[in-house]
Amino acid sequence: MAVNFKISELRNIAEQLTEKVDIPFDQMTHSFLKRRLNDVFDRHGFKKSKQLIDSLNNKLFCDDLCLFFSVNITELFRDASFWRHLRTVISEKYNGIPFHIWLPDLSSGEELYSLLILLNEIDFAGNVQITVNHPSAKTIDSVKSGKILAQKMDINAYNYKRFEGVKSIEDYYQENRNGFEFNPALLDQVVYQQANMLKRPNDLVDLILFRNSMLYYTKEYHVKLKSNFDKALKSGGFICLGVKEVLPAPYDDRFECVERKEKVYCKYSFIKE
Repeated sequence: MAVNFKISELRNIAEQLTEKVDIPFDQMTHSFLKRRLNDVFDRHGFKKSKQLIDSLNNKLFCDDLCLFFSVNITELFRDASFWRHLRTVISEKYNGIPFHIWLPDLSSGEELYSLLILLNEIDFAGNVQITVNHPSAKTIDSVKSGKILAQKMDINAYNYKRFEGVKSIEDYYQENRNGFEFNPALLDQVVYQQANMLKRPNDLVDLILFRNSMLYYTKEYHVKLKSNFDKALKSGGFICLGVKEVLPAPYDDRFECVERKEKVYCKYSFIKE
């Protein structure tokens, strides 16, 4: 049964969660936060918010919350037209040049695996450094394992075909008794940060993939994210958002939307770093 949270109660829970768990719960939209909290209450049999707050002293419970509040991308090459466009951008911009890609909110492995396949097929894997963030140790361990559920392979193969890959999707996986495992050699170049999306890499990056995460945060927080990404990004670098997302205005003093359909923005090259 759904819990009818009062606004004051919801704010108090969000503040407590933000203090204990490395995710900005207090910046989530109320609709998303209520929906996920109801699921948490159902899973754990909670009746009152105090039961949830008392459980925050358990580190394993907090890590599970990080994992549970993640919005997973469960398909390879979801939005295939975006991945085709990204392949063109990388091929034209970074041919023979070392570059750095940052995924600030790696909720599941499919986005990263899609990127690694793309880079492998254009023979750029040796030129790139990839940094990914997530506050959940379980999420990071899951991504490192390369595990993909067998029931997802049909849609993955279909999306790969729409991406117009040059090989077979089977070239990147090996089957085992638990499903399919992504080629571990392709994961060697990935640096993992157990941290939230505000923790920037030590070095400036050339490309930021932050697709379909802004939807769950307030417009005020979008402004903070934009500023943080601006600080992390080199001049001439790119930010890629989800098709239903936009970089908060005003942005045209520092960024140009170079692909409106796929929501790709480029930081002006004349801006001093």
